[in-house]
Amino acid sequence: MARTNDFALAYAAAHEDAGMARINLAPILHRIAEDPNYLFGDELVTLAGHCPAHADTRKEDFEKVAINALLGVLYNDLREHIIARMPLDETGHLRLSTPPDSPHGLDFADPDGMAAADPDRMVGFLRDSICHLLDAIIKDWAIKVMMEEERCRSEGSITELAAAGFVLSRELQKSVLHGPSGYDMLSITKTGSHTALHVCWNLVEAAPMLRPGLDEAAYDDLARRSLKQVLPLAMGSLGMLCQFMAAGRIEADDHQAIHPLRSDQSAFLYDPDRDLIVLNADLIEPTAMTGERHYTGCPAFYANGLINLYMEVVLTLAAQHGMYGRLQGKTG
Repeated sequence: MARTNDFALAYAAAHEDAGMARINLAPILHRIAEDPNYLFGDELVTLAGHCPAHADTRKEDFEKVAINALLGVLYNDLREHIIARMPLDETGHLRLSTPPDSPHGLDFADPDGMAAADPDRMVGFLRDSICHLLDAIIKDWAIKVMMEEERCRSEGSITELAAAGFVLSRELQKSVLHGPSGYDMLSITKTGSHTALHVCWNLVEAAPMLRPGLDEAAYDDLARRSLKQVLPLAMGSLGMLCQFMAAGRIEADDHQAIHPLRSDQSAFLYDPDRDLIVLNADLIEPTAMTGERHYTGCPAFYANGLINLYMEVVLTLAAQHGMYGRLQGKTG
């Protein structure tokens, strides 16, 4: 069995083979924290002081570094906002509402129907429900950022949150990559959260599929310990992520995060030597757009604990609804 860090090494090497160099956002975020005025300077929008890897580096690369750095600044606040707004009942369990027009035909008001549902249907319902909850919380957060901008504008003051929100809005409006599609902070963040939840659900669902016969606590432990093996996906380019997910059959044709993990997936493997779920490095193929020379990884990767928070939410739901036991009975 391959070493557990082989995927990360192969993934980084494939980016190099595709002609891309990684720009680590951590030093940029540190610079912003030390001097918030850096947000308004020219350096941030010119690869944050990095020399272009090639003369034909596309404009989108410059945008990518600035936009992802700005999102990285904002997402630390997002994490705290999600924690504060997460609805819990008196026992500490996560309370979800039935999504409107849910295709799964289940309802939290009908526990008997949920108990009788097959594993895939139940997982899809939980996926759909948590995506809707996070969408609502993220929308509330986006309004908070805009209100902070307005408050600072009216008072003639400035905060890091308002500054990052203002500069991000400016950069997105003139963006070659995002401008034509109308992507804004809200839509980008919703899409990113869905992807993070999708990968976390995949890891949780892969546990009983690849390592049958354990109890709930053992599966929870296995998924928690294996998260580090999956994090390299968040460190790569969007194109490489999409390539891997498609090759491993863990991305649905409609790209929605509500679909359960397929039984014929090949993205996740079980490493018996280390008792971990790992990613299949054999599926990696160097992938890049023409002129794409730089990548940063997902901005959520740089927000302290945000991806771990998404994983914790998924693990909580899996435990609340006894999904490990139900998934062990899954066939086909």
